[in-house]
Amino acid sequence: MIGRDEIRATVAAELGCPASDVADNDNLIQLGLNSIRMMALAGGWRKRGAGITFAELAASPTIDSWYGLLSADGVPDAAEAFVAEPIEPVAEEAPFPLATMQHAYWIGRSDEQELGGVAAHLYVEFDGGQMDPVRLERAVADLVAAHPMLRTRFLPDGTQQTLAQPGRPVLSVVDLRGQSPDQVESALEELRDRKTHQRLAIEDGQVIDVTLTLCDQDRSRVHLDIDMLAGDALSYRVLISDLAELYQGATLVAPGYSYRRFRTQRQEDATARERDRDWWQRRLPEMPGAPELPTVAVGDRRAPHRTVRYDHWLAPEDKQRLVAGAHARGLTPAMALAAVFADTIGGWSARDRFLVNVPLFHREPVHPDIDRVVGDFTSSIMLEVDTSENVSVAERARAIQRTMYESGSHASYSGLEVLRDLGRHRDEPVLAPIVFTSALDLGELFSDNVIETFGAPVWIISQGPQVLLDAQITELRGGFLINWDVRETAFPEGLIGAMFATFTEAVQRLAEGDAGWDAEAAVRLPTAQAEARAAVNATEGPVSGRCLHQGFFEHAAANPKAPAVMWGLDDEHGAWSYRELAQRSLAVAGALHANGVQAGDAVAVQLPKGRDQILAVLGILAVGATYVPIGFDQPDARRAKILQTADCTAALTIDGAEIGLPIPCLSIAAAANHSEPLSVPVFPDTGEIAYVLFTSGSTGLPKGVDVPHSAAMNTIDAVNEWFGVGNGDRALALSALEFDLSVYDMFGMFSVGGAVVAVDSDDRVTATTWVELIRQHRVSILNCVPSLLDMILEVAGDRLGDSLRAVILGGDWVGAELARRLAKRVPGCRFSGLGGATETAIHSTICEVNGEPPAHWATVPFGIPLRNVRCRVVSPSGRDCLDWVPGELWVGGANVAAGYRNDPQRTAERFVEHDGIRWYKTGDMARYWPDGTIEFLGRADNQVQIRGYRVELGEVESALRSVPGVRHAVAGVVGANAPKLVAAIVGDPGEVGDIAAAAADLLPSYMIPTRVVLFERLPLTPNGKLDRRAVVALLEPEVSGSEDCAPRDDVEAALAGIVGEVLGQTSVGVHNDFFALGGDSVLATTVIARVRDWLDIDHAVVADLFATRTVAGLAERLNSREAQRGTPERLSVIARHYLEVAAMTDEEVLAQG
Repeated sequence: MIGRDEIRATVAAELGCPASDVADNDNLIQLGLNSIRMMALAGGWRKRGAGITFAELAASPTIDSWYGLLSADGVPDAAEAFVAEPIEPVAEEAPFPLATMQHAYWIGRSDEQELGGVAAHLYVEFDGGQMDPVRLERAVADLVAAHPMLRTRFLPDGTQQTLAQPGRPVLSVVDLRGQSPDQVESALEELRDRKTHQRLAIEDGQVIDVTLTLCDQDRSRVHLDIDMLAGDALSYRVLISDLAELYQGATLVAPGYSYRRFRTQRQEDATARERDRDWWQRRLPEMPGAPELPTVAVGDRRAPHRTVRYDHWLAPEDKQRLVAGAHARGLTPAMALAAVFADTIGGWSARDRFLVNVPLFHREPVHPDIDRVVGDFTSSIMLEVDTSENVSVAERARAIQRTMYESGSHASYSGLEVLRDLGRHRDEPVLAPIVFTSALDLGELFSDNVIETFGAPVWIISQGPQVLLDAQITELRGGFLINWDVRETAFPEGLIGAMFATFTEAVQRLAEGDAGWDAEAAVRLPTAQAEARAAVNATEGPVSGRCLHQGFFEHAAANPKAPAVMWGLDDEHGAWSYRELAQRSLAVAGALHANGVQAGDAVAVQLPKGRDQILAVLGILAVGATYVPIGFDQPDARRAKILQTADCTAALTIDGAEIGLPIPCLSIAAAANHSEPLSVPVFPDTGEIAYVLFTSGSTGLPKGVDVPHSAAMNTIDAVNEWFGVGNGDRALALSALEFDLSVYDMFGMFSVGGAVVAVDSDDRVTATTWVELIRQHRVSILNCVPSLLDMILEVAGDRLGDSLRAVILGGDWVGAELARRLAKRVPGCRFSGLGGATETAIHSTICEVNGEPPAHWATVPFGIPLRNVRCRVVSPSGRDCLDWVPGELWVGGANVAAGYRNDPQRTAERFVEHDGIRWYKTGDMARYWPDGTIEFLGRADNQVQIRGYRVELGEVESALRSVPGVRHAVAGVVGANAPKLVAAIVGDPGEVGDIAAAAADLLPSYMIPTRVVLFERLPLTPNGKLDRRAVVALLEPEVSGSEDCAPRDDVEAALAGIVGEVLGQTSVGVHNDFFALGGDSVLATTVIARVRDWLDIDHAVVADLFATRTVAGLAERLNSREAQRGTPERLSVIARHYLEVAAMTDEEVLAQG
């Protein structure tokens, strides 16, 4: 039985204090007991038969509570605790299996792995006095002899084998004595760069690399690189300490236990493992993924394998204050720092909930020498973090500590195994590339003896496969050393620097007192970012104070003969002057007035596209009413809903048309000839509603947007000022009246005395006619959706003329390629992409492309806010998103609509007040760039779930558009039971290459479409936008049941049989995805081991299966290699023999001998 005094003595030994200092009810965490030590205590007591878990110890950390837990009968005394395990006579040179973490390191080294191509290694440089190369060589040799893992090689089948000697030299000497300072510096820099990023030849047993560089003035540098396949963080401390002692002449007694024995003889607690596995399995459906940090497309990353270190040293006095502050709040310092890290990551993550990969360095007390053994005992926890709640730093740390303790009590099923299960659950390998490594209480990273022997550490860096950011906290020189090892080029420039500064500033505040602990945990905009936002949103400017139609009537009075509306080609062309159009408009107004229309009433317009629509709109506005456009071919039911919702009191349409409601229905022709025109137009208050536009609602019912005169005029005035639009300009009115770009087509010109070139309904579908209208009428302003410009440029050739001086695109993604194409057709024409919504009166932002667009732009960003407009990018928790972080775009200012027609609930949901400003929540996903530019990322409702991953279709489309030769791209999801990501593209078949290969360089694997189909043209909506639903409908039949295709030759049949056997499936289609069938890295290793053995293919490696993912792909790759070796038929022959043997019974095989 474990007594109270024994528990107290054990705890006191861990704390390094007298047992008398530990009272029965003292909080042991506040006294300094950390999670690693509690795990070690729980493990030791379990070895003695106690049914105790780490979580139980952590839940009530007092001597009294622990005595209650451990006072069960049957727990042996400490003297009986250790029983040596029997040593089985297995040859030391026999291969043995990799540990879970080793396997992950081994797999991740491959260049073809996502975030692979690097070794897990720790490289350190020490600068000290002159060292003796002979003594160092002898010390290194003795070190390798004492620790078998330093001479262990790693085999292609996923096993490891201890050698008598490493297959390559371990020590090298570089003599730089007598060289100039510049030569020495250059040589040392080259050595550092090479060793920082090297991959040791682990297949030859090279896992340690020691280099001694000799310099003048009795200086030397020791370079030490350890591959972490050979040992973990504690192992590193052991071997560097042993090496120092050996160099000083000490005799090293090898540990009485080996890593090989641990891996081959350790008896795992199967009950605990199964219990913990079940606990994690229940969590899988709701488990979040990795943090969604802003990253650069894989193909755009410079030196993707390069790791950069950011470091900060917390001085001893600051460390002591931080530790004291943590303990006073019942927190371990590690969990306090983990909380700050989590909130820093959360500040830059698009998701508030995410996983952080937390390595654990606990060693079970299976042998007295276990802490002297070099080997990888590392485990890990996938720590779930939720930063959505607005709490203090201390509260966040407590929450994370609770989660850590709960998860830690189920650590017999490792974090990497959880990731594999999560991958099977999502049919896709899952990574946890953000790592928080706390090595606190493992002791100083370098002992005094190490520093005295080799000198001060001047360079420390680590790399890890499938890791983007590894934050490490360790003890050094009495303080805390904080390192971030980052693949910096995977992130936008400057992002990691801002993150690290935010993190270290928050850590420093914890060392300064209570204010740091009580501060809000969430990351706010850094000062530089806040200043940049304020600058681009300082858009205050004058407002015209005019109604939408006021400028028209003012110009009709001042310049009555000027052309207002023009139409037609050649002999069929015509025009209305301002005077003529004003007279007709007042006649229409008089007719409406005669039929009871009053100021503020809503009047429907249902006319074919053309000049009569413009006349109707001006007439309605002239009587002080609100115009409500309805598509001429609108279905009866939808038209009735619009008329009802808008409270229309009258309608303007063609002769003989019926509107379907008992309201006056006027013919536009008759109204224009009304005998009693209005004498003067009515100019209501600019806050009154000018028009109501109906857009598609999420419920399937149309929603009407009330846009006041002031909002529309703010946009019109801002755009006109930007482009210097005047009375000499002419705009082509391409857009449908029910689409808000038409508002600018008309009133952008009328407000300055310019002219509108009307497009009749018969002409609206013919791009050739538009080109002729532009030429003959000398159109100078083109305001339309991108797809219409694309059609114009496609048919125009050299016939577009030179009249265009400004192209204003909005309403959809604006491809950067359009700017390049326009510049070739009309040199000098200004090109801009504008962002906006009906609810923000046409446009809100602008980005003018001056000269050649940047090569990396696939689409033109939204840009910056227009005059009197402000923009926020907001997280789900309501905070401003940091630079590069996606969130919902909110637009505020003078252009915001009044709300939704007769829908106060929806209005309250989408139009909100914040900081005294009225904002519209657009539902668009966007992000700020550091220079204040806003980038449009797609609709929030374009986010889909594919195998548990959140996929932004806009990001997929943007990546595909950046592929040379692709002009348009639409992504979607097909398949109800097994949803698949697919895409349609438009481009030149001669230019568009291997889309799948190009996409792999731009997108993570789960965002690569399973099928990309090339179309000549994509369907458009009546407003000229890409019709996404129609595109997805076209793609549905393209994704057929090809995955279940049977093997087509012997090689595919053999591979399918092997894969099926490993996965436990009776049949595997050659196009089935290995990971979608339940495969993972361990099973992939088994598959390749059998392929190498049973099919005699020594060049097959695990990376081949990760890269190809299917039987067909793997067969193609292996056959290709065989052909390159000059044996194109060998694999087919072997596969045929294998299939013959596989078909035999055991008796038949024995009979064959």
